[in-house]
Amino acid sequence: MSRTNQLLKSRWLQHILFWSLSLYALLKNFQVSSELAVTDYIYTGVFSMFLVAAVYVNLLALIPGFFQQGRYGIYMICVSAVLVGFSWAQILLFDYIIEWIFPGYYLISYFDFWETSKYFVILVGVSSLLHFSKSWFLYRESQARLSELQKEKLEAELNALKNQINPHFLFNSLNSIYSMVLRQSSHAPEALIRLSDSMRYIIYESNHDYVGLSKEIEFIRNYIALQQLRMSEKDTLKFEISGDMADQQIAPLLLIPLIENGFKHGIKGETEEAFIEISITINERTLSMTVVNNLGSVDPVEKNESGGAGLVNLKKRLGLIYPGRHALIIDKAERTFTVKLTIEL
Repeated sequence: MSRTNQLLKSRWLQHILFWSLSLYALLKNFQVSSELAVTDYIYTGVFSMFLVAAVYVNLLALIPGFFQQGRYGIYMICVSAVLVGFSWAQILLFDYIIEWIFPGYYLISYFDFWETSKYFVILVGVSSLLHFSKSWFLYRESQARLSELQKEKLEAELNALKNQINPHFLFNSLNSIYSMVLRQSSHAPEALIRLSDSMRYIIYESNHDYVGLSKEIEFIRNYIALQQLRMSEKDTLKFEISGDMADQQIAPLLLIPLIENGFKHGIKGETEEAFIEISITINERTLSMTVVNNLGSVDPVEKNESGGAGLVNLKKRLGLIYPGRHALIIDKAERTFTVKLTIEL
């Protein structure tokens, strides 16, 4: 902890420092000759009693009781009454009482009401400003801590969602390869190689908050090539990309759930002449992606998988990473399923 924070957190130290400086300034102000005398100390001490009382009435009663409650008008009236009351009390003390307490020292009031009230205004005003400054500093510190906690919570939630993607992707890909193995397809070894390349991307790139859009597109190309290995000749695949990807960044593994969903319910579905159409358009700082597929029944290998997990995960990630900067439209017709995603990069 820094010395500044220690000072701000030690209430006694703050008050001792404030009054030490204040009393020293008053003592030098009331000093009559070049050398400090006993009368200077007595005069300063007696004069300060009502100053101390006024300051703490304001700090301990008026500010918490009225100012912090938003009752500013009543607060100003009360502060004014305290300043006037203690100023008159100070004058009465020196005019009628001080001689009884310290006989023989000839302590008299050097100031009239307006001059006396200036000391109260200065001490009460400075102490109030210090109080509000401390409160503001502590408020900013608490806001910074809250912001840091919220950031940590957001990162933890994003990591949890991202970790859900990895097994989800692996599960779907292994199902595809498993289906090839059941059919004794010669493409199974190639599929394993492509899966290996995809998993390498997931392991080494998905830990970043953002990746190059070109890397994400390459990952998608690899995934599509993996899925093509199990497509029949009657199945139709269209994959189009337009626009400039240079220098564009995107959150990793954000687009793949839509493509996975299209293959799962379209190409992989138990239907003839299945199709999936994928188009990605990059226009300045905006990415638009559309996935259209037929609605087939789910592959027998994948029937036990909980449905919709990828899309639910995607919606949560979009809300956390691109709040107010994305649009996701899902249209389920009788024979087709269409998803349109727009992101401001």
